[in-house]
Amino acid sequence: MKYWSIALCLVLGTAVTYVAVQADDKEHAAMEKEHAGAHEEHDAWVEQLSKWRSDHLRALSMLAKLQSKILEHEAELEENWQHIRAHEDHMHHHDEEIAAHTKSGDAKDHAAMAKAHEAFMAEHKKLADSQKKLAADHGEFMKLLKQLVDKVGDK
Repeated sequence: MKYWSIALCLVLGTAVTYVAVQADDKEHAAMEKEHAGAHEEHDAWVEQLSKWRSDHLRALSMLAKLQSKILEHEAELEENWQHIRAHEDHMHHHDEEIAAHTKSGDAKDHAAMAKAHEAFMAEHKKLADSQKKLAADHGEFMKLLKQLVDKVGDK
């Protein structure tokens, strides 16, 4: 009988171990399946994050270009400002010449002054055209920039 008990214990022990191993195998298979699913999600997330980071770099590049355009526009404004100041100075000198001519009454001075005034007014027209273009460019640029900021601000 003693041998039968040992044999029975061995059989029962093996059966219990076999059932436990099968349960572990099922659990391990489920874990591996979950790991595979998580790995696929991680790959998709990394790909998405990489794309977003590339998008951000491109956005920063676009902002740099936008900043460059603003700086270029500022340079144009400064140049126009200097032309206006020079034109103002020219006009002041022309006023002085008119005053001197009025005192002298010399007719040949009048023809030279009229010619200088004609050149002055042609330059003034160029300045007016330049100012008009700058105003249109500035207005359109600021409108587009505001639309962009407003759109981004809503997010």
